[in-house]
Amino acid sequence: MFKSLLVAVDGSEHSMRAVDTAADLAKDHDARLLILHVYKAVTLMESTHSLVRTRQSLAPSDDALRDFAQEAVKEAKERAIQRGARRVETYIKRGQPARSIVDFAKEQGVDAIVLGSRGWGDIGALLMGSVSHKVCSLAECTCITVK
Repeated sequence: MFKSLLVAVDGSEHSMRAVDTAADLAKDHDARLLILHVYKAVTLMESTHSLVRTRQSLAPSDDALRDFAQEAVKEAKERAIQRGARRVETYIKRGQPARSIVDFAKEQGVDAIVLGSRGWGDIGALLMGSVSHKVCSLAECTCITVK
């Protein structure tokens, strides 16, 4: 049924549960498992605005975000392999998370996208809608949301 699966991770507990589900499916179907972390680039406007707010820390640099992304996919890959997934690949993209996940899934021709129902962006999700909801709305393939 599944030849390839994409699991999107952000390092949150919900995304790690999604890794567990995706790894189990990959193992059961001998499917290729793609692990993707998408980080949002900090714009010049956001960065400049951060400098004005003296009581808050500056927005993380692109290098810091990329380092975090590498740790997130490394941890997810180790977790997937421990659960029995055999063909595991990791990817990091920079951009708008929901759109980047959907575009990557389409480029790779995956059969399903697996995501955590909540991630680190819970506060933003209250205002703009969650990444998982947007992905499920935009994707052409099966989407599995894990709580």
